[in-house]
Amino acid sequence: MQLSPTEITYLAGVFDNVNPLSPFVNNKKEPEGSEARTLADKGVLQAGRLTAEAEALLSPLAAPDRCARMVLQKPFCLLEKYTYRTNGRLTLAESDGSGLVITALEEDAAPVVEVLDDFVSHSAVKTARFQLILPAAAAMVLMACIDLCRVRALGAYQTGGSVSLAFRPEDIVGQLTGGFVNGLAYGLAGNCGVEPPQGERLPDLLRTLAEAGCIEPAEGEEGSYKLTAEYLLFARSFLIYDSLLLLEAFQLTGENKVAASFELVFMSGMHDNISLALGPQGFEITSLSGDELRGRIRETLDCPAFTEA
Repeated sequence: MQLSPTEITYLAGVFDNVNPLSPFVNNKKEPEGSEARTLADKGVLQAGRLTAEAEALLSPLAAPDRCARMVLQKPFCLLEKYTYRTNGRLTLAESDGSGLVITALEEDAAPVVEVLDDFVSHSAVKTARFQLILPAAAAMVLMACIDLCRVRALGAYQTGGSVSLAFRPEDIVGQLTGGFVNGLAYGLAGNCGVEPPQGERLPDLLRTLAEAGCIEPAEGEEGSYKLTAEYLLFARSFLIYDSLLLLEAFQLTGENKVAASFELVFMSGMHDNISLALGPQGFEITSLSGDELRGRIRETLDCPAFTEA
């Protein structure tokens, strides 16, 4: 079933009970006056009331227990999918550019992940392996360090020459403020609202990264640092990311109170994905294979229950 934004808003008045997770509540497009007719033409309404088929499909969206959102952005397309869990049943809502297409999924999101074969690899191989939790400011600095190496590696490919992948604190400051639009630091700031740390905080943040095993002193270059082996391997392989994935899950925890999870994934080719999942201690930063990423997508779109409010 396909519904336009104004039809979705109109249907909010049909249900006796809606909650903040419902698409009928979250859609803000004002009705134009023709919705009753168009919904009747689509078989959604009859004499101003939901038809039996429409009620069975749409009622779970009125007051869902949990919901989730996936946005996959590529240079040539944008995929946006929502799932809603109500009494153990799962319903899919997909943006088609002019509204939402609603489909019943029954128990899980496996059918949604299956149609992503053209966008997300099945491979279990990943170039580098790392997983750690960092405060937001330290995560931003680590992304800038990786970006520095990415930019220099790209330059070396262009010229065919060699390049140093060591960096000094002032290089990191320049990377944080330089506006490299294909940078992980830039993407983290733009999508998560993380502000670049002030320069006076950099020594403490570099110490945090060193203690976490992300960077180490560069040999023969006093005052300089380099990425440790796994992070350097990742930076030299993750030259340009071609896709950006956003995963969010929501759950009602009280009257009009919502708990949420947030994960941002940058994707480059078949074997290089980096996830930044927001948590109480900052960001959990993980390299993912395509197969692991597909698991993350399914776990989110299954609308997981949060154990802590």
